[in-house]
Amino acid sequence: MNASVIHTATEPNHHAIPGGKTLSPHARLAGQLLFAAAILIYSAGQLWQNIVWPPFFSFDETLEIDYVYQITQGHLPTFFGGPQFNPFHADYSDAVQWRYQHPPLFYLLEVPVFLIFDTIHHPIRGIWAIRVLVYLLGIALIVASRWAAQWIAGRESAASMLMPLIVASNRCLPSVVLNYTLSTLWVTLLIGMTAQLLRTLPYRYSTRQIAWWMLIVALAPLTRLSTVPIMALCLLVLLIGMMAGARRIRDAVVMVLAPGTLAVLSSGWFYVRLHRLSGNFTGSQPQWAEANLHRNIHITFAQALANPDFYKHAMSQYQNSSVTATSWGWAFVSALTLVPLGLGTFGICRWLAHAFKTLQASQSLELSESSERASHARADIAMIALLLCAFGGTFVQQVLFYKQGGSDNAVYFSLISFVFASIIAVGFTQWVRHGRLWAAMAGVWLLIRLIAFLYEAHRIWPFRAKGILEGAGPALRIGAWTSVAASCVGTAIALACLSRLARLLSASPADSSAARA
Repeated sequence: MNASVIHTATEPNHHAIPGGKTLSPHARLAGQLLFAAAILIYSAGQLWQNIVWPPFFSFDETLEIDYVYQITQGHLPTFFGGPQFNPFHADYSDAVQWRYQHPPLFYLLEVPVFLIFDTIHHPIRGIWAIRVLVYLLGIALIVASRWAAQWIAGRESAASMLMPLIVASNRCLPSVVLNYTLSTLWVTLLIGMTAQLLRTLPYRYSTRQIAWWMLIVALAPLTRLSTVPIMALCLLVLLIGMMAGARRIRDAVVMVLAPGTLAVLSSGWFYVRLHRLSGNFTGSQPQWAEANLHRNIHITFAQALANPDFYKHAMSQYQNSSVTATSWGWAFVSALTLVPLGLGTFGICRWLAHAFKTLQASQSLELSESSERASHARADIAMIALLLCAFGGTFVQQVLFYKQGGSDNAVYFSLISFVFASIIAVGFTQWVRHGRLWAAMAGVWLLIRLIAFLYEAHRIWPFRAKGILEGAGPALRIGAWTSVAASCVGTAIALACLSRLARLLSASPADSSAARA
């Protein structure tokens, strides 16, 4: 994004979110180190996952590579056409192409890597190269989450510095060749760009902003179908925000109608194709799943909603599924996801109440100051509505998918990893005015997350216990030890940075008064 636009288009809102206030240079440095720790924690987790998940170990990953292969052959895959690229002739009982229902953008990005590394003749070399591409998309996601967090919060803050760290800690973001990371990145870009446009006052957008917004919206439906509702939500929130700010109809046409039209034009052909192949626009095959996978597709929405196992598995964002399946599974899900989300919901309610109070108080101020404060308060309310609707809508999507026989795997919620991170960060940083309590809470959360990772490593160590890497060379074993050590070091750096930030924020009179406000 244009740096000049970011810094001059709007006057930052000092109180947009708990912990949102002017930061000293020392606090900013601590925030930058915290971001570096997030990258290290993410990298350690991805290295570990790549090692314990050998190439072509999973039928899902094989299908992802097969999708790319079929594109290089000049066509898209079909469900009953099955996989056409199975270089090691693995015997998969379900000879169908599950990935056929996914839009092609992720796979188009992989095509150059597939061809450059001659994956057809050197499949192991090719799959590792594509895994590196997925890892780089994950890095881009963390960078984007830092940028988006600053616009959600209104400026750099304790909350905005926490969000990338929580995104990086998500153990369900794929490190092998799966298409979730790109869609997660796109959702983060959509939300961040919506926040930037709403906080750009007085809604005078640069050509670069308009171009970026058009591109992000136009390509969103080509990532995953589940991205489409969030794209529509972002357009709706922007439209309401602009109308509340008394903008002209022409502005709404340029920023809402035109991008939405481009999105339909870019992807409509694909969803029409899915309807032709499967009889629905999602491409799902519930009858086949019932007959061949023995899945129950007849449970009601209420029954799915009342199933505790759904929450246990779908909400296990910050530990591996092998840990969730143990007797400690509920404890980790509760400590890492459910309780922080509860705290975050309480914090968001406080944030919403403050925004409404500011909006009401602005009526008694002078005209120019009143207009500015009212605009910031309306942007806060829009951000809260966007986060809550994105979370609630995706939750409903997941329940509907589960009730028709789909999986309750937490990886589907990785789509809104940034939303999870935002709510959890608000939950912790609403206590900024209570000294170091917020940092202690975030630190305990990080330690529990590290314990879950170490417990996962303990359960499959040595690798021979499950046949993973049996007979492998020392390089992979060194890599496994490196991933564990890097995760510990990254967590230690993050804890030190949190302690430093807490000390700096509590020591600054200006920061303390801003927090109380």
